[in-house]
Amino acid sequence: MIDTVRKADNIPRLEARGFPAPLAAGLAKEHLPSLDGVRAIAAFLVVFFHAGLPLPGSLGVLAFFVLSGFLITWLLLREEERYGAVSLKQFYVRRSLRIFPAFYVYWLVVVGTLLLLHKRLVIAQAICSFFYLNDYYQAIFGDPNTGLSHTWSLGVEEQFYLIWPVVFILLGANRRRIRFLAWAIAATVAYREALVFVFRLHQGYTYEAFDARADHLMIGCLLAVVLRERAALGVWQRICVSPVLVWVTVALLCVSGALTVAYGANYRDTLGSVADPILVAILLVQTITWPAEGVGAALNWRWMRYLGAISYSIYLYQQIVVGEMEKVARPWPWLRLPVIVAGVIAAASFSYWVVERPALSLRGRFGRPRHAVV
Repeated sequence: MIDTVRKADNIPRLEARGFPAPLAAGLAKEHLPSLDGVRAIAAFLVVFFHAGLPLPGSLGVLAFFVLSGFLITWLLLREEERYGAVSLKQFYVRRSLRIFPAFYVYWLVVVGTLLLLHKRLVIAQAICSFFYLNDYYQAIFGDPNTGLSHTWSLGVEEQFYLIWPVVFILLGANRRRIRFLAWAIAATVAYREALVFVFRLHQGYTYEAFDARADHLMIGCLLAVVLRERAALGVWQRICVSPVLVWVTVALLCVSGALTVAYGANYRDTLGSVADPILVAILLVQTITWPAEGVGAALNWRWMRYLGAISYSIYLYQQIVVGEMEKVARPWPWLRLPVIVAGVIAAASFSYWVVERPALSLRGRFGRPRHAVV
């Protein structure tokens, strides 16, 4: 998930190298603007999908993947520039403090409740989920539709976190990273298309397995490296020329989402899996560029930023809260959606303040020393 990014590059230096001035200003801020709002939208696409609305919940998951790839790589690049190297030990400790506490509390809540109430517990899924391997369990054996079913996406991200920092270090120069990522993304797209059209593999595998989804994370990685390397300046100048273009990107994402709802996996795992992450990446750049205009302004409302801050816990708890809130609202069907939203936010807020924040406060102990060489 997303971390805070501290004060970055000198804005005049970015502009001198051809960066659009508003984009340079956005990237130089202590906390990259608009991204919390994007996370909030992504989380509630999943919530509303599970609440039965005709919305593409899969687009929300995909947006999380692109965001994760982008922010993790951005932070790795910042650390490398500031200190001359990346510490794998510190990276994994910080990631563990960010991810594990909230997840394992949720895992214990689900498994403990099922055991206490003598409800159905899919032991193999619970074990795979515990070790962040549920993506492959469900890709191979199918989704048993439990309170742990959504943890497949956490498995995809965690496997990425294990691999990418090592590859990042081994590649060394940004130009090599760009070439590697471009070829790896193209290879993964070709591989997934082959799974669909040649091998006719079940859509559960192409949707949930790490090897079939890694390109979405890598597109976020590529975006971060290209921006940091000041490459493709003509692209940024064109897509960031006006805040009106943000609406164009949003419209295209809406069209793609509608096609996913209409055609399901036939579109989602083929054309959608190629177009959507690119559009999300473009949207990230545009909303960083224009945080006070139109869509960008909405993404930076205080309550949107708060929902983005608790989006990890929103994603965790919506899987079980939506169903329970539907039972609560059964006598008042017109209140069904507000009750669901309130319940999800309440559960996520409790998790955030009681579990996530105390764990995050420990990360300062694993930061770089102040005297490290930039």
